[in-house]
Amino acid sequence: MKRKPTTLLMFVLSTLLVASIAVPGCAPDTADYPTKAITLVCPWGAGGGTDRVARFLADQLSNELGQPVAVINQTGGNGAVGHNAGALADPDGYTLCISTWELSILRHMGWSDIAHDNVRGVAMVNLDPAGLMVHPSDAAAHGWENAVDWIDYVKQNPGLEVSGTGTGGVWHVALLGMLAEAGVSADQVEWLPSTGAAEGITWLLGQHIDAVTCSIVEAGPQLEAGTLVALGTMSEERLAAFPDIPTMREVGLDWQLGAWRGITVPAGTPDEVVEVLHDAIHRIVMSDTWINWMEDQGFGQFYLNSADFDTFMAQDYAAGGALLEAGGLI
Repeated sequence: MKRKPTTLLMFVLSTLLVASIAVPGCAPDTADYPTKAITLVCPWGAGGGTDRVARFLADQLSNELGQPVAVINQTGGNGAVGHNAGALADPDGYTLCISTWELSILRHMGWSDIAHDNVRGVAMVNLDPAGLMVHPSDAAAHGWENAVDWIDYVKQNPGLEVSGTGTGGVWHVALLGMLAEAGVSADQVEWLPSTGAAEGITWLLGQHIDAVTCSIVEAGPQLEAGTLVALGTMSEERLAAFPDIPTMREVGLDWQLGAWRGITVPAGTPDEVVEVLHDAIHRIVMSDTWINWMEDQGFGQFYLNSADFDTFMAQDYAAGGALLEAGGLI
């Protein structure tokens, strides 16, 4: 009998504890987020464009949030390793990912089960449009003044060799989309997989291939030196840094594509956390520090808020699947 008060007291205390946990205000408090260090996963190697953007952004985020933001490179599987790490982390706001265009094709290509519906967009921060580059001697010999000239040549002379990245990569899909818009079958050209734009550009400089599709930024030094010629950019408008390169639309091809980068968090991350991260990134991308750094590095500046970035990723996933299927890759 003497134990009953103790038992009753324990029951009351336990009930109060459960009730306090169930009250929204007593749940894990996101109002003070962040309270510890944050990890920013980069699916690509150190020193590359995505890594450079990630590290500069992480430094700025550390200042904005008052907590360290450390970049961790988790590479492999055509971007699958890093994107998996970012999407499958605890949805608490302490693991971010600098997601890239490859998120739109991982599931389509069978490289991962991860896609846009496994993450939430925080903000899109960069878009680098693709371009079609050729050797100046080939351009002069064949009269290629723009992308349509090159495509017309392909129609009459199938088998030109093109490179810029691996099979199914963003620059490969850029080529497929351009050809599809022009009504040209993907098998009219031969895609030679490379380790990336740098290797493809080297092949083109030596005239071992006939064209490269990659970002205008990546070919910038060669374009400025005149050792390569751009026949068009797959952007909505001409690029300020390369005002002489026509857009595809200007020469009659309604086609745009670029490699994008943005910050994502796992699906299920609380709205309050996403809002804190978004607001911090928005302040960064609107700052002179960010704008000047991106211009100096040659990266395209393109911002979308959280909701618009989610919509963008969903649309890009659908478009990527259609292009891969049209190109016979899936």
